[in-house]
Amino acid sequence: MKSKSKNMKMKSALLFLSFIVVTISTMGQNLSLSTDNGPLAMDETIYIWGDSGQYSTIYCYLHVTNNSAADIDVLVKKTEVDILAGTENSFCWGNCYLPIVFVSPDFITIGAGQTNELSFSGDYMPKGQVGLSTILYTFFNKSNSADSVAVNVVFGSGTASIDGIEAENALAAYPNPATSQVNFTYQSENMQDQAQLIIMSAAGSEVYRAEMPNDNSPFSIDVSNFNSGVYYYSVLINGRTSEVRKLVVMH
Repeated sequence: MKSKSKNMKMKSALLFLSFIVVTISTMGQNLSLSTDNGPLAMDETIYIWGDSGQYSTIYCYLHVTNNSAADIDVLVKKTEVDILAGTENSFCWGNCYLPIVFVSPDFITIGAGQTNELSFSGDYMPKGQVGLSTILYTFFNKSNSADSVAVNVVFGSGTASIDGIEAENALAAYPNPATSQVNFTYQSENMQDQAQLIIMSAAGSEVYRAEMPNDNSPFSIDVSNFNSGVYYYSVLINGRTSEVRKLVVMH
């Protein structure tokens, strides 16, 4: 009898531990993010491009889903990961806040199984500056900050270059607008550089990626299957984005 009682206690303890493990493993998975293009992975990076005008604003709209069986009061935090000097940014979460606000003073309650598609926007003001800024937006449960989801948003204004690369000569695409085939030229002083061509949709989704030749020879791709519209292409050199330029596809 003692052995049976001992086994029962061990089983109960194991069940209790299993419950704890399951509970811990599911924490932080109650919230998820998406855009009009579909769901986003945790800590995914998306790209939003726009004009660099003095009075321009580039907007990032995100949908927040509560995947749990209970209502959640959700707050938003912004973290400026890499900000281009001279620019400003703010965000709206129901109410719109000044650039100096990094955590929303107000929460929004999202019902069980519901998606909030209208309350959030990340607003980026280039103020005439050309380049890239990265902002991390984190959405978290007011009652449990570990229950959270985040996305990195790279805002690009105009064309951008870094590391002393001349944007006028380093990367070009022709014909532009394009209908079927686009030729890319890229000039690099260092033939050892590992360069990748990346093409993004206007909504920030990656639609194409390929290695570029390191001998400065033209590189051609077929865009006949691309939807008509505006795209942005860039070169990733040794893991860093060197340029961002606009490509128009017309069929």
